[in-house]
Amino acid sequence: MMPADAIRNVGIIAHIDAGKTTLTERILHNTGTIRYMGDVQDGNTVTDSLPQERQRGISIISAAVTCTWSQTQINVIDTPGHIDFTAEVERTLSVMDGAIAVFCALRGVQAQSETVWRQARRHAIPIIAFINKLDRPGADHRRTVRQLKEKLLVNAVPLQFPLEQDDGSISLVDLLTGEVIRNDGRPAEQKLDFTANPDALAAHSYLIECLAESDDIILNAYLENTIPPPETLRAALRRAVIRRNLVPVLFGSALRNVGMQQLLDAVCDYLPSPADRYPASDGAAEELNATVFKVIDQGGPEGPIAYLRIYTGTLTLDRQIWNVQRQEHFTPTQLYRVYAEMFEPISSAGPGDIVAVSGIGTALVTGDTLATGPHPAITNNIMDFPEPVVSMVVEPAAGVPAASFDAVLQKFCREDPTLKAKPGPLPGQWTLAGMGELHLDVVRDRIKTDFGIDTRAGNGKVEYRDTIAAPAAVTYHFTKQLTNQEHIITADIELDVTPLHNGAGLEVVFPPDSANWPEDQREAIAAGIRDFINAEAEGFPLTDMRIRIVAAKHDAGKAAALAFLTATRLALADAIAKARRVKMEPVMRLEVSTPQDHLGSVIADLSARQARITEVDSLALGAARITALVPLAELLGYASAIRTLSSGRADFVAEPAAYEPVPQDHIKQAPTTDLG
Repeated sequence: MMPADAIRNVGIIAHIDAGKTTLTERILHNTGTIRYMGDVQDGNTVTDSLPQERQRGISIISAAVTCTWSQTQINVIDTPGHIDFTAEVERTLSVMDGAIAVFCALRGVQAQSETVWRQARRHAIPIIAFINKLDRPGADHRRTVRQLKEKLLVNAVPLQFPLEQDDGSISLVDLLTGEVIRNDGRPAEQKLDFTANPDALAAHSYLIECLAESDDIILNAYLENTIPPPETLRAALRRAVIRRNLVPVLFGSALRNVGMQQLLDAVCDYLPSPADRYPASDGAAEELNATVFKVIDQGGPEGPIAYLRIYTGTLTLDRQIWNVQRQEHFTPTQLYRVYAEMFEPISSAGPGDIVAVSGIGTALVTGDTLATGPHPAITNNIMDFPEPVVSMVVEPAAGVPAASFDAVLQKFCREDPTLKAKPGPLPGQWTLAGMGELHLDVVRDRIKTDFGIDTRAGNGKVEYRDTIAAPAAVTYHFTKQLTNQEHIITADIELDVTPLHNGAGLEVVFPPDSANWPEDQREAIAAGIRDFINAEAEGFPLTDMRIRIVAAKHDAGKAAALAFLTATRLALADAIAKARRVKMEPVMRLEVSTPQDHLGSVIADLSARQARITEVDSLALGAARITALVPLAELLGYASAIRTLSSGRADFVAEPAAYEPVPQDHIKQAPTTDLG
C-alpha cells in the first residue's frame, strides 16, 4: 500500500466540451498507464466506457483510474460535464481531496463551470485551474483568467506565462523559475529574462505579491526586496492552495500534450494528500472508516459494485465491516483497484485509497459510512442531490413482467440519487423523473442496451412544486371512539407554517421538550407530516416552507399513535389551506452559444419562451453567448428547436436556477398516459 502522504485523490471537473476526458486520457498516457491515447470522437477513450457515452461523445458516469507520477499515486476521477448528470459530480467531490477545474480558452467560464465550482466550494476542496485549448484560433487566456476572478470570485494566480513564438506556436514560461517549456513539452535551452519581457515580469511580480499576502515567510522576504528560491515558493504555494487562499492557474492543450507534465507536477506539488485533509488521531488511525460514494450494476459477473474512499484503517477481505447507516455488518467478497471499467483484484487497501468491492447485493447504497464500529471518526461526507425537474410515463414492451421491469428501474435509482421511479399512473406504467430530457433518454437507452428491454414513453412533463403565500397557525382536536371499545382516543396538536426563501426546501421543527415525548407519539407526528407532503391528491409537492410543531397533548392512557398521525395530517391540511398554496415552476439558467449571424433569431425565440436575458457577450471566432432565465416548461424540446433555428450550429446547456411562482394557466403539462 502507498503511504497516505504519497497519494492524491483528484476529481476533474468542467463545463461540457471543455476537454475533461481528453485531459484524463493525456494524463493516463503521460503516466504510462495506457500506451495509446483514445479520442472522444472515435469513442475509444478509457473513461467513457458506456455505449451511450461513446455514441453521444459525452461523459455520463464518473470513472476512476489509478496512475503514478513522480512516485505519487494519483487516483483520477473524470466526471460528467452535463448538468443532467450532476449527481456524478456531487458524489465524486464528496470523497476527493483536490480537483482540476478545466476551462476552455475560447469560451472561458461557462454555466456548468460555475455549478461545479460551487459544488467543490461546498466540499472545501482545493483546486488547480487548467485553461485548455490554448492552441485553438481565438483562444484568450487573459480573458479566461479575468472571468475566474470576476465570475467565480477566487484569487486566481497564473503559474505560467504563455509566450507566442515566431512560428505562431505557444511556449509556457514557468513564473517561479523562468524556465521555458516549448509546445512539444520539452524545456528550452535558455531561461526567460523577466526584465526583457514586461508582461512576463508583471505576471511574475503578481505571483510573488499574492504569495506574500498569503504567507509570512514570503512576506518577510518581499519586504526585504529579496525573492526566495523556487523550493521555498513552491512550499508557500502548497500551503496557500491547501488553505484555499489561492487558485493556481496553468495553461496548455490536452490534445497537443502542451503543459501536461507541468500540470501533473502541480498536482503532486500543490494539491493535498489524504494525510493533509484527514490527519488521523492516534486512537483512530487503526479504525476503519470509509464512505460509499457510488454503486453500479452493469450486469457483469461481479454483480453490483460499490466504490469506496478509505479515510483511516485497513480494508481486507477477511474483515467484517459495520454499515453505520443500516446498523448491520457486511463482508465483501472481493476488493479491487479500479482502472475505469477494468478491475484489478487486491488483498488490502489503506488510508486515502479509492477502491471497489463486490458481493454487496443490496447491502450498500451511495452515502453509506463503513467502519469498524458504530461510531466512526469521520462522518462529514455530505452529498446534496437536487430533486428531479422533468418526468415522463414509461412502459416496457409487451411480455416483460411488471416485477422484472420495476426491479430494473430500482437498480438505476440506486445508482443515481437524482432519478426517481414509481408505478402509475395506469397499471403497467411507471413515472420516471430526472434532471432533464437527456437524463431520461439515457436511462431508457441503458435499459435497452443493458437488459434488452424496449420501452415506450410519453412526453416530458415539468415537475412543479407548491409553496405557501403567508404564515398560518392551527390547533386541531382529534377525537374518535373505536369500534367495540369503551374509551375514546384523543389527540390535540398545535402547529404553524411559515414561507421560506426560494430554494430553502422543506424544514420541520419540533419543540425542545419533544425529547421527553413518547417515541411512538413523535414518530406518528413525523409520519403524518410525510403522509401529507407526499399525498398527490393535495397538489404538487410542498417546498420552501417551515412546519413547526408547537405542542401536542393527549389524555394519559387514552391516546394512540394513529390519533396523532391523523391529527397531524388534518391540522397541516387546515394550515396549508389558510396559508394558500402557490404553484411554483422550475426556472432554468440557460446558456446558448451561437454564431453571431444567428444571434437575433435565437434571442427572438427566447423572448417568445418568456426568457429573461441576463447577459450577451462575444466569444472567439464570431460566436456569441446568451445567458437567460427560462421556465423549464418552455424548454421541453428545445434541443430540436435550436438546431433548426441555427442550422445545427448552436448549442446550449441548462441548469436548475430556482422555483418561481407561476400563474395557473401557465402550467402546460399534465401527466399523460398516452405513450403513442
